[in-house]
Amino acid sequence: MHNRRILFLWSIFAGLLLALGGWPGPASPPVINAAADVGYPDFSYQYTGVVTPTGEKPQSKLWYNDGRWWASMFNRTSHTHRIYWLNLANQTWNDTAVDLDTRAQTKADVLWDNAAQKLYVVSGGGSDPSGSGTTVAYDAWFMRYSYNPQTHSYSRDFNPVVVRTGGGETVVLAKDTTGMLWVTFTQGNQVYVNHSTTADNTWATPFVIPGARTLDPDDISSIVAYRDKNGSSVGVLWSNHVSPASMYFAAHKDGDPPATWQPIESIYSEQCAADDHIDLKAVQADPSGAIFAAVKTSFGDNGCGHANTDPLLRLVVRRPDNTWEWATFGTIADAHTRPVLLLDTTNRRVYMFATAPTSCGAIYMKSTSMDTLDFSGQPGLGEPFIQSNTYTCVNNATTTKQTVDANTGLVVMASDENTPWYLHNYRDLGGAFPRLVFQNTPAGGQAGSPFTTQPIVVAQDSAGHTNSAFNGLVTLSIDPSSGTAGAALVGTVSVQAVAGIATFSGLAISKAGVSYRLSASASGQTGVESAMFDVDRTSQTISFGSLPSRQYGDPSFTLSASASSGLPVSFSATGNCAVSGATLAITGAGSCAVRASQAGNANYGPAPDVIQSFSIGKANQAISFAPLPHKHFGDPPFTISAVASSGLAVSFSATGDCTVVGNLVTITGKNLCAIRASQAGSVNYNPAPDVTEYLNDKTLVNIPIASAG
Repeated sequence: MHNRRILFLWSIFAGLLLALGGWPGPASPPVINAAADVGYPDFSYQYTGVVTPTGEKPQSKLWYNDGRWWASMFNRTSHTHRIYWLNLANQTWNDTAVDLDTRAQTKADVLWDNAAQKLYVVSGGGSDPSGSGTTVAYDAWFMRYSYNPQTHSYSRDFNPVVVRTGGGETVVLAKDTTGMLWVTFTQGNQVYVNHSTTADNTWATPFVIPGARTLDPDDISSIVAYRDKNGSSVGVLWSNHVSPASMYFAAHKDGDPPATWQPIESIYSEQCAADDHIDLKAVQADPSGAIFAAVKTSFGDNGCGHANTDPLLRLVVRRPDNTWEWATFGTIADAHTRPVLLLDTTNRRVYMFATAPTSCGAIYMKSTSMDTLDFSGQPGLGEPFIQSNTYTCVNNATTTKQTVDANTGLVVMASDENTPWYLHNYRDLGGAFPRLVFQNTPAGGQAGSPFTTQPIVVAQDSAGHTNSAFNGLVTLSIDPSSGTAGAALVGTVSVQAVAGIATFSGLAISKAGVSYRLSASASGQTGVESAMFDVDRTSQTISFGSLPSRQYGDPSFTLSASASSGLPVSFSATGNCAVSGATLAITGAGSCAVRASQAGNANYGPAPDVIQSFSIGKANQAISFAPLPHKHFGDPPFTISAVASSGLAVSFSATGDCTVVGNLVTITGKNLCAIRASQAGSVNYNPAPDVTEYLNDKTLVNIPIASAG
């Protein structure tokens, strides 16, 4: 249902308000009266060089957080882009005085991350005035903001980081499940991406998507994070006017090396099929993997030879099996342009918005099921969503990257290029009043641990208005069709509302899973479900003490380690050792590294491995060498033997009146003979202490002279 206001003498006051710097305050905004007028005029953005502050086409200027809609809007007094919030009760935007970009001739793309409670912003300027509203080639800055729910305020975490040098057609932002941030843009007739590295404020160097063809100067790209049967990824969609004109898509799987991309997919390839109008979205926390895009063709361009009944705007969807399908939103005759879309998870609807007639008129809307694309019952321009008899050149619709639902409603913003003026409209997506809505989406955290963002449920008696008279009991439960089967909501699940607000604390979900929803119910109230959220597996750690040094030959011993989860720990080893189960055997001197691992299960994530290393010394050895037998000079050569405790071969040497070759001793005279037994050691044994045995002189001199003679 549209929100409308009476435009009382607005045409008389418009010039005066412009001169005074725009609408003076939020208390009594003007309303649109005429039957053709739909939506809410906001305030002026008039300033030198600020032409289309609600562009660019792939960018999103709005986000929803903590029960409020927020936006990046230009403040003509400070000459900066700032954070504003929307008061739904009177449909006015309120300045928070928090700057996003101090450069007036820039445009931003914003992303709110509910789990991290962070706002991510990328902002830059285009070097080509076509579609960018500026000829200034501003670098693209990345910024991050933290949110304080007590003060409803944002603060910048670090100075802007340059993620693109120079201008570009546009720049768009996404975040993957590993925490890596990505941007895409076109520059120099190429489609680029860049990404964060070790921290949000540390970025790599932009590179061209592998395999992407050279573009036309007017082509653009957009990026989205999504999840499908193959896991989580970021995907980039871009146009290419160069014959044969095509729309292309490439995906990067989360965790792969940044330069590793899946093969490029061609959505369709036909003369005049591509145009530089793209808005790309995916359902958050939805494993179905569908990606939706509002795109424009160039079929209506001169020389393309298409009929007025041919498609100009399309809604395109990539299904989980990687197939593409599309439906016609508007024909050449409808003359739509600059489309954007929103995904409504409560009603499983896609809302698509576009300007008509070409680049200067009003914002129109059509909707279709997410599961079956069909606009055939909504011919022509569609339903007016932002339209005014005063602001007659409305263009460049923008909204949020987030999905919308019964709790958020939807907001679309646009700008009138003649006045110049901001306008917006709001549509309620919830149930009948009185009703419940979630003020925030629970940030799931880990299984068994309290949500990092606890749910707050508000009773409403009209859109955006809290029913302060309601003090009933509000109960939460897990939607049984969501998340992991058998999961339980742990904690106090029923809370008494105070002045229409039920604040929960300490709630957790017992099992990890994806796409959970909470249901809120109360007597006399229309119930509601939260947006989808994930619950991560609980983290765990391993306790594994240091291992003492050992020597080769030491006996095998038992390893001991424990995981905080109580799950069994497994061991592996590298170096001069071998492990079987929890028993470690020494296989040589040198070193050994033992890795303790716990792979996790349905509720626990993998523990960080713990490695303990120790040295293994060489073993000592000894030689057993029996006393030599009694021999006389003249006796034939004889053999001797000695053994080392290591089992290694013993060598012999002789001094005095004897020689030794191998282990064969020859007596060469009557004097003293000394035989030394040696073992030099090996990679695993130290050298053995030498042992010397003697043929004493008495033995030798007692030889009868006659025998010698």
